Amino acid sequence: MNSEHPDHEGHENASSPQRRLRRSFQVWLMKVLVLLISVFWCLAISIRYTVRDSSSLISTLIFYMSPLILLSLGAFVLFILCWKVQWRRIAGIWLLLSILTGIGCWKIQFRNDVNESRVTKQAPSMKRVLFWNIGDRLWGMEHVINEIRQLDPDLIGMVEAGADSDEMKQFWKQTFPDHPYQVVQNGFAFLSRLPIEETSAGRLADMGHYLRFRLQPEQSGSQSPCVFLVDIYSKVMKSRKEALDELAVQASRLNQQPVLVLGDFNTPGDSVHFEPLRKHFHNSLEVAGEGYLATWPLPVPVLDLDGIWTNEFIELSRAENRWTWVSDHRPVFVEMYFKSQHEK
Repeated sequence: MNSEHPDHEGHENASSPQRRLRRSFQVWLMKVLVLLISVFWCLAISIRYTVRDSSSLISTLIFYMSPLILLSLGAFVLFILCWKVQWRRIAGIWLLLSILTGIGCWKIQFRNDVNESRVTKQAPSMKRVLFWNIGDRLWGMEHVINEIRQLDPDLIGMVEAGADSDEMKQFWKQTFPDHPYQVVQNGFAFLSRLPIEETSAGRLADMGHYLRFRLQPEQSGSQSPCVFLVDIYSKVMKSRKEALDELAVQASRLNQQPVLVLGDFNTPGDSVHFEPLRKHFHNSLEVAGEGYLATWPLPVPVLDLDGIWTNEFIELSRAENRWTWVSDHRPVFVEMYFKSQHEK
């Protein structure tokens, strides 16, 4: 037994330097990782609070890749890594940054602005509006139908809704017979209980397209409401500026009547390219929103790409992004009413 003991000690002494070397190499790699992530984090937060997506392609991509919720999570990861490599003071800084960005995310991305008094007061004339990108469905179409029926909206706008075939048109008519006014065109589906007086279509530069509907006013002498149904393409390497500028021009021409803009903009709501639209329109979730604003990608959404925008002739009572597991986009739902001219 004693003769084996020196051999065992020799084996431990030989392997111990190897373990120490392996451990040192792991720590070195971790420190390099901390430095790389730190540089990207600092660059991302600087872009988010300065140029955003108004500058080069690289800064735009970084802006899209780094919403505040991911920056908060990234700072927390850096806190853990710094703690592991014994950089305790730096770890404390990253923990503080994680908390601060988390608070910023909470204030911007979480809303609770429902106005119950307006809901009660205007209940007889209240309209329910739904927008939904149903293209990349996680479940079958029957789940889409069940969600829509549960909400019972008066106006339903959908993008990536399938082919413009007679079969699909018949499908929507049979599925929603209480929405007699329907337009299925260019991958859009618009179903309405209110009569549609006029339909037109247009391009948004080379980055998207829209359908525009003029609805019949509920009262004689009042302005005809208009609805834009918008789909902006998700081309990563191209700017959304021209498309959103064109949308703002088209929608602002109708600023003397109620206008709804329903769309998958494939652009975060805090993009600088929404500024022309913001001159006459408001994001419904920012005005009367309830819950978490991000809509994509499910099951863990981090970007608010979809929305319903309204002008001053529309009063919002409630807005929310619904939690479903049907599509990779969350549906956007609002309750609102059209103001009369003297209420403007």
